[in-house]
Amino acid sequence: MWEQYKEKDSRIIRPINGNEFFTVSTYVNIFDVFPKFSAEEFKKNAQENLSKIECFNLAIKRIGKDLFWINKPFELHLEEVEWNENEEVDNYLKNEDKYVIPYDPKYEENNDVFVMYYFKICQLKNNKTKLTFIVNHSVCDARSLSFMFSLIRRVINGEKLEKVEEPLPSYGQCECYQNIDESLEKPPKVWKEINKASILPKIPGPYQYITLHHIFDYAPIATFMKKTGITVQAMLIAMMSRAARKYNNLPKETPLWSVTPCNSRNSQYATETFKNQKLYCNVAGVYPCVVGQETLMQDLEHCKEKLKESIKSNDDVRQILSGTSLINPETLQFTPTFDFPDPHFKAVVHSSNLGRIDGNLPILHFVYNGNFGGYIFYCHAYHTSEKLIIALIMPVGFDQKYVDIVKEEMNNIFIPENIVSKN
Repeated sequence: MWEQYKEKDSRIIRPINGNEFFTVSTYVNIFDVFPKFSAEEFKKNAQENLSKIECFNLAIKRIGKDLFWINKPFELHLEEVEWNENEEVDNYLKNEDKYVIPYDPKYEENNDVFVMYYFKICQLKNNKTKLTFIVNHSVCDARSLSFMFSLIRRVINGEKLEKVEEPLPSYGQCECYQNIDESLEKPPKVWKEINKASILPKIPGPYQYITLHHIFDYAPIATFMKKTGITVQAMLIAMMSRAARKYNNLPKETPLWSVTPCNSRNSQYATETFKNQKLYCNVAGVYPCVVGQETLMQDLEHCKEKLKESIKSNDDVRQILSGTSLINPETLQFTPTFDFPDPHFKAVVHSSNLGRIDGNLPILHFVYNGNFGGYIFYCHAYHTSEKLIIALIMPVGFDQKYVDIVKEEMNNIFIPENIVSKN
């Protein structure tokens, strides 16, 4: 029984669960530009205020081969970065196809404890300061990141934060849901229905990643969504599925499943407490199956309807509840009992709409352990009040032809007047 480990460290809360096994090796990285502020003043204010947020006082510790959540008072980790041309956002975006963000996790306490949060500050030209926030994915999904970054923005502005007491979910996360039955504790049935296929080109490892950000005016997209009911997520599914068929020379009738992260806090089974929770990683997938239509607009309508149907499946809840037990809570052994849809072997594409992240022009990356299984190729989107940002994540050496096809579909869809011309 894992409680014996508490004799080695009384700070232990619980072991990581099977879902966290897949997120602990990923970091979410976001930067934005602010009116000039002092790094020293930020250190002082951030240490004082972020320590009031419960999840900032957590860490993950390795004991032998096993990982555990521990209580650990927040300690600010900050690096001051010397200015160079690529620290300026415009220059960075122009050259990001050459910029590999290394997988560079930080550790402390004899390299046994993960640093869950750290910051970088660079004083830019024109009286501006760039702040980068890096957070471990196990404690934060991209939707939680928006809330965290809003707190950091308030700290920069000199505001005092109130306490946020949201405890770490239990190992099985059952307290997050109500009125569940046994069927919701089993993996999504759709996983067995997904056809075998090889959608992605073969690239030898090890893998390093680049992220290409494409920026669109949000206002015309918002107008199009209001007029048609077609969401950004449906648009992303259409973009990625159309590109996959075109790259692989597949007939339009070929079914593809979209791995679509979904905020399980919005589930009909979520408790009121969970619905209002702003922190931690609370997403899992739904899996709409789409086939190509005669026109682009028909594709978009089709993806909209299939996405609605898949959300009703509650597969996101199934994935969370069944996924926790992939690590046996008694033995702490990783014991996979089902296969997650892998784009290297199954007919799936990946996309995710993260929603709104306020800021000047926040630039977001996911930073992966490049040698963990096969490589990743997917897109995520998010928006400010003025811009929609679509990020394509891919390994160095990925086929440029595939990238060009995705970009073509992206421009056809996210510049709404192009949709009319394609029908």
